[in-house]
Parts: sequence; structure tokens; C-alpha cells
Amino acid sequence: MGRTCLGHAARRTANLLTRHYNRHMAVLGLELTQAQLLAAIADGSASSAAEIARFLGIDRSTLARNLKPLEVAGLVTRQDGKGRKVLPVLTQLGEAKVIEIHRTWLKAQEEVSALLGPDGADAVRTQMSTLRKAVHILESQQKPAADTASQSAPDETTLSGHQS
Repeated sequence: MGRTCLGHAARRTANLLTRHYNRHMAVLGLELTQAQLLAAIADGSASSAAEIARFLGIDRSTLARNLKPLEVAGLVTRQDGKGRKVLPVLTQLGEAKVIEIHRTWLKAQEEVSALLGPDGADAVRTQMSTLRKAVHILESQQKPAADTASQSAPDETTLSGHQS
């Protein structure tokens, strides 16, 4: 199973990439997951915490756990949305942190892209997108699973519609 398993290859690659980005984000006192969450909040197009969770491919309880340290750090606060919805929003400190995150992420991204070559990064993104779409098709053909967040995650675009 090992060498031919797509799941194993994807997990190993994801773990390596996460470590690479985490090393860069560490200078900001963040991990990649926290940086991605702050960037998703900064996008501003989500109308609820549940929508942010779906976009990130996590459930709402994981989102709540990930928000806590960001709230404690003064980067995020909660705002009442429509109806009973509560929406995480960035504080001024959080907005400044997102600017730092973007610069730091760009450096990490450029390092990996440089090693892949001019067309390599695009080819990898295309293949990952194809793989995600294939798995979404397989999931949609199966009976509903307990974790619906990953099934409905719009991972092909950011919340505002730009390709990720």
C-alpha cells in the first residue's frame, strides 16, 4: 500500500509542507492553521463562523478551538451576525498581523515554488485540484458521512472566489 497509496503520499506531502510553512509562521508566533484562519476571516466574505469552517474544511468545534488562542492574543473578537449567527472578526491587531502573515507566507511560498520551477507549482496545484474533485465525486456517491464539513468545503477558491 505505502508507495502507491495516494492518501499516504498526500499526507506525507501535507505534513512536510505544513512544517515548512510553520517554520516561517513561527516568527509571528503562529502556526499555519492559525494564519489560514486569520486570512479567511480577513477575506470578509463569510456570513457566519460555519461558512469559515466549511471553507477551511474543518468542523465548527475545531474552528472554536482554533479561535480561542487568537481571541486570547487579541487578534480576533466575535461579532453578532444575522439572526443567531456569531461571526469572528479581526481586531486592529489582527488586521496588522494579517499583513505580516501575507509577507511571511509569500516568502515560504516562493521558496517552494522556486524549487519546483516555473511550471512546477502550477502543475502541482492542478493535480491536487483534480484529486480533490475526484474525492468529492466519490464522497457524493456514498451515503452521508458524519463529517459533512469536508464534503462541502469550497476548497477550489477562496471565500471571495479567487483560486487558492
